Amino acid sequence: MAAKSKDASKNTEEELTDIPDVLKPGKNGESVDELTESYFAVSVLRDFVLPDLLDKDTVELLYWAGKNLSRQLILDMSSLPELFSKAGLGKLEITKQTKNSYQYTLTGPEVEQRFNLNNDNPEFSLETGIITETVEKTIEAFCLGTYTVNSKAKSVSIKVQIDRN
Repeated sequence: MAAKSKDASKNTEEELTDIPDVLKPGKNGESVDELTESYFAVSVLRDFVLPDLLDKDTVELLYWAGKNLSRQLILDMSSLPELFSKAGLGKLEITKQTKNSYQYTLTGPEVEQRFNLNNDNPEFSLETGIITETVEKTIEAFCLGTYTVNSKAKSVSIKVQIDRN
């Protein structure tokens, strides 16, 4: 069975140049040092290849893939910002903590680039899954993660709800 793909006749040169290239100069000729070298590989897989393969199941499968990745990497909550930075996922900060939830904000040039490429609906389920499983393992309680995009600020709010029952 062939993977679903976009109509090849619609692939114009303009559309092909939308693929991010971290080696290209940015606007006004400045270098794009803010984007990590690993960003390009992550972006191609997460934003182009996987959605094409997973189709309507992309959101759920990327969330569970993120949870599984966290299990394999044996992360704790304090290592999350460094992992996100090194993996080219963006700058992660915890912005609010209560006894029932953790609130994270994801920003940075990598996140902005994803908004620029997918301005209709950028996907952050993989990142949400990684954070949710890491919190779950760290505090030893069941958690559910959700995310909300802020298109205007080009940031993502990730909330991890804790079920302590």
